Amino acid sequence: MPDRTPQHGDSAGDEPTETVIQDPGDIAEHEQRIDALVESDAPADEVARHVEELDAPDAADTLERLEPEDSIEVIDRMEDENAAEALAHMQLPIALTLFSDFTDEEAGRYLALMEPDDAADLIQSLPKERALALLQRLPVELSKLVQYNPETAGGLMTTEFVSIPASLTVADATELIRSRRDEIIKDYVYCIGDDGRLAGLATLSDLLLASPDERVSDLMNREVTALRPDVDQEEVAEVFDRYDYFTLPVVDDDNRLLGVITIDDVIDIIRAEHTEDTYKQVGAGMGEAVYSPIRVKIRSRLPWMLLNLLTASFAAIVVLQFTGLIAEIAILAVLMPVIANEAGNAGQQSLAVTLRGLVLGDVSKERVAPLLLREMGLGLIAGFITGGALALVIALLSTSGIIDTDPRVGLIAMIAMTGALGFGCLIGSGIPILMSRVGFDPATASTIFLTMLTDTTSFAAFLGLAFLSQSWLLPNGAG
Repeated sequence: MPDRTPQHGDSAGDEPTETVIQDPGDIAEHEQRIDALVESDAPADEVARHVEELDAPDAADTLERLEPEDSIEVIDRMEDENAAEALAHMQLPIALTLFSDFTDEEAGRYLALMEPDDAADLIQSLPKERALALLQRLPVELSKLVQYNPETAGGLMTTEFVSIPASLTVADATELIRSRRDEIIKDYVYCIGDDGRLAGLATLSDLLLASPDERVSDLMNREVTALRPDVDQEEVAEVFDRYDYFTLPVVDDDNRLLGVITIDDVIDIIRAEHTEDTYKQVGAGMGEAVYSPIRVKIRSRLPWMLLNLLTASFAAIVVLQFTGLIAEIAILAVLMPVIANEAGNAGQQSLAVTLRGLVLGDVSKERVAPLLLREMGLGLIAGFITGGALALVIALLSTSGIIDTDPRVGLIAMIAMTGALGFGCLIGSGIPILMSRVGFDPATASTIFLTMLTDTTSFAAFLGLAFLSQSWLLPNGAG
């Protein structure tokens, strides 16, 4: 992308400054202009010129909104480096769709210009035969990188970084760094010992302030935290979060430097893990994106939809047992979903809080019982208050003649609401803890099971209480 460094009247100051649009309002206006150009069948060269004025993530968003054939035509007119950056920031399913239409020469050219970790992610998602064909056109280092699981430290690391021999003088080290300045990561350089192993870490300020004749080994920090390539990405994110790292090296069993993980990769991990947990809670499929093909969406979602159909039948069976009572007291059919919805919402709140606590490691074995009791107590109090409000509304509507029902139905609703919310909060916090204890991901289908339990218990509590109180509610006794 164009250089963002300000120009200040030096020899290059006579040349016009290239501006990258980053203000959100300006970006939106610029994207609308591009959309208008596309709709008016403007030449691809003109559209490409406007897309290149955007920063890579915004250019990617703009290209994603276009039809695939239009995106390919615009990308073909862009500078290769700019096109490669935009492709690297696209949603993976869309990028793969575009790559399927590129020739091997075009695909290889774009991959070679990407950051190694971004290129590796794309290659690993391509069909095996296509991936092998492209790897023959790319550096050997990339072939090594794609061997690592993409959800491990090895799959996250980049191989473009600066390392220097610890035996160099500061003068020689700075000259080496100057020749590779485009590969500097967060002002850090890693120092390698005579045995080829990671020996320490130096910052550019350390080298700048040191005497030119001083040895790097005398000023480097020898205490370096490093990761093994097989460490899971969640653990990587936890280490970065706990210790506020910007970069971490990845080393093999012999402590030889393999690559570097940067904070931007960790942000991607956090986003991906959050998305994964969100998908799991509602039974959506892993790897699905907004623009995934319908067959992918069906394959990933349908099993959970069928499971949800099965669990929903339990609540339906409960209601079926009270059809006669509902026919005599019609307002019960109106109030049932209200109570179930409140219980489900309360359970979802407890579920979200508990899941977050589990992710952050805040839920220890000794604190499980107090947590469950606190959540249940909260549900009972909230249920009593909301149930009281519902009972008051029913009483007012009944006494004013707006609805034809006994106002005492409101009391039954209040009691049922209190119990349902208490139970909803209890199981909302209990489900993820239980699943975690038995070795399952606590987010997996948690919403589906929570809804089943809150609906079933809410219907059973409310209709059961109404059945026991029908001689009190019905004008002519227990029908």
